[in-house]
Amino acid sequence: MYSRKVSFNERFYLATDRITPPFCNQMIYEGAGEFEVEKWKAAVESASRANPGSRVVMKGSLWRSTWVDSGLTPRLRTVDGSAWSGMGDEGASFLETELDPYNGPSCEVVLITGNVSRVAFRTHHAVMDGRGTIFWAEEIFRVLRGEDPAGSGSALTDFDLAQTFQKERRYPPPHEFIAPTGRAEKNGGGVTWKRRRLPGKFRNFLAQVAVLVAAEARKRGPGKVRLAIPVDLRPRMEGLRSTGNLTNTIYIEIAPDATVNDITEDISAQIRGRYDGRMYHGEKIMNHVPVWAIVRELRKLIRQKHAEGLYHNSGIISNLGKLDLSKFSGGGFTAESWFAVPPCQEIVPFFMVLAGSGRHADLMVGMPRVLAGSGRLEEFMEAVIGGLCAEQ
Repeated sequence: MYSRKVSFNERFYLATDRITPPFCNQMIYEGAGEFEVEKWKAAVESASRANPGSRVVMKGSLWRSTWVDSGLTPRLRTVDGSAWSGMGDEGASFLETELDPYNGPSCEVVLITGNVSRVAFRTHHAVMDGRGTIFWAEEIFRVLRGEDPAGSGSALTDFDLAQTFQKERRYPPPHEFIAPTGRAEKNGGGVTWKRRRLPGKFRNFLAQVAVLVAAEARKRGPGKVRLAIPVDLRPRMEGLRSTGNLTNTIYIEIAPDATVNDITEDISAQIRGRYDGRMYHGEKIMNHVPVWAIVRELRKLIRQKHAEGLYHNSGIISNLGKLDLSKFSGGGFTAESWFAVPPCQEIVPFFMVLAGSGRHADLMVGMPRVLAGSGRLEEFMEAVIGGLCAEQ
């Protein structure tokens, strides 16, 4: 039976889910066609059997916590999405359904009908990362097209994988970084998100966005800007297939005079230096802290950071890149575009996702409501989009 250890990052995600549920990955493919539901049921069952990380539930406590294959096929739902534009959270209550990492299902597939056909692959962030979710989606579409799933059974955690190529540790910096939309409002809770579609191709997309985010933050007042950039660790081990959380983070601090080339080189140098494998000191010790205690401290930190206007990072930017959409068609559905809902947390000023397909890119931003209100989220997105330079 498939099982793997629960890493500290995954325990942190369990805590985050109790504060801002549902804390999950949501990969959404848009296109045309009518879903052949029976074929989808069979494909979800077959692909998930070959990728048991989609069926796990948590057993045990503290450092003994383990993800174990429940043997239960992830849920398949069909919902009416005719009132949803796909450009934000309004009209998408079906994306607010919580996933249960303790009893299951921890993952699900949602077939969304309407003028535009959409399919959402939703995974609790404690059991999968974004790349794992995309791989699971690919596997289901393989089965829908009559192919065999590639399968995945790795029990590696992010910590285990990082240890194979990086022994150095890092310490967290002071919480001294400003938010790009200014100070938090006193009222409001939860998170919200918006999406924008951008025609054209963008060279150094992430670096362009990072410079524009920093400039926007400093319009609100002076301060330091640091961005977290998630990095997929799978390429560090040849042939590795896993649906788990195998993502770690690098950080870029952006000086007021930083250029796109500066940021591009900084990111490249960190990857060359294997900074993506640097884990924090004390992660093993934190596995001895109960999730309820992490929740309690997180709630305190959220109140403190919003009151001070200073954070561990100014935000997170995840660049998921372009996907070959021919891999995401089958079962009566043909994908024409895709995007991801940002898995935002209240303690992070924003979570931005960059994605692309065909001749356009998509930019999605999730943000705590206390930082997004009074039109600030929309203003922030328009400022970033307005400063981008597309290739001619």
